[in-house]
Amino acid sequence: MSEQNVELHRGLYEAFNSRDIDSLVALCDPGIMVQSAFAAVSGTVYRGHDGVRTWQRDLAEAWGDDIRVAAEAYFDIGEHALGFDVLHGRGRHSGAEVALPGAAVTRWREGQCVYFRAYSRREEALRDLGVSEDGLEPIAP
Repeated sequence: MSEQNVELHRGLYEAFNSRDIDSLVALCDPGIMVQSAFAAVSGTVYRGHDGVRTWQRDLAEAWGDDIRVAAEAYFDIGEHALGFDVLHGRGRHSGAEVALPGAAVTRWREGQCVYFRAYSRREEALRDLGVSEDGLEPIAP
């Protein structure tokens, strides 16, 4: 089951990168909870499908329309999937191009994402999951 979660996590990144909000929302449970260290207001909790849309608008406001995530590795962690990634974008106000290493944790139920959290520090994601990178088997992007 959790191997399927990694595939679903991949699909989430694909929908995100294509800026296909409808496909992104379709992957999410109506009760999803989203937290992102990269949104306009870090630490904001977005809830439900409307929250996913607001999160995407906030990201576009902060980073522009060219924001994308490049996966470096995935990890199967039971009911969670973990992705190590690099967020690429351009600060909408500063114009500065960025490549920020980070991580994303997802939790899935019946093929839909019920929890998504983006971290600016991979160690925090590992700590929250209670795992060590040394004990994980990476899955290629």
